[in-house]
Amino acid sequence: MDFITATANLRGANYSITSVSKHKCKGIAGKIIPAMVTTTAVVSGLINFEFVKLLLGKPLEQFKNGFVNLALPFLGFSEPIPPPKTEVRKGWEWNLWDYIEMEGNPTLKEFVAQIEKNHQVDVDGITTGHAMIYANYLPQSATKLATSIQALYEQIVLKKPLPDHINYITFDVSCTRKEDDEEANVPSIRLKLR
Repeated sequence: MDFITATANLRGANYSITSVSKHKCKGIAGKIIPAMVTTTAVVSGLINFEFVKLLLGKPLEQFKNGFVNLALPFLGFSEPIPPPKTEVRKGWEWNLWDYIEMEGNPTLKEFVAQIEKNHQVDVDGITTGHAMIYANYLPQSATKLATSIQALYEQIVLKKPLPDHINYITFDVSCTRKEDDEEANVPSIRLKLR
């Protein structure tokens, strides 16, 4: 308790907050801990209610978002809404939870060809995180076409060999629809390596 009092008073001094005695500090801490435990118990209980609904396969309308403020006291519920959908073309919609899954360790050329063939798009660019793997308008991208996706990821992003615990790499693809050359906002591509 001496340490907590000392550090609280030092921090308080930085912000012009009046110092408190060890007894006062103990009283403040004594009120915080039960509040944290109570809130944690309420939130855990609400999560378990929703988890049981998920296990039972209940429809979205039966799930609830819970809002809790034990200081007021206030407990409110609302129905969750489905995520917004993005339409690539008629018959192909996706939301933020969707992704395109691919497997293997293709070369960049095979990866681009597979995306273009399976989804009727022209690939303009491929990124992962902050790194650009491919851009069809850059001349140096042509030199990467024969390199495997994993090797490019290791060279450009990691700058070291891929660790054994990484089984997937997620890519974001910039592309246009073949039928009208309009930009197509497609879901992320999740490449399963192992």
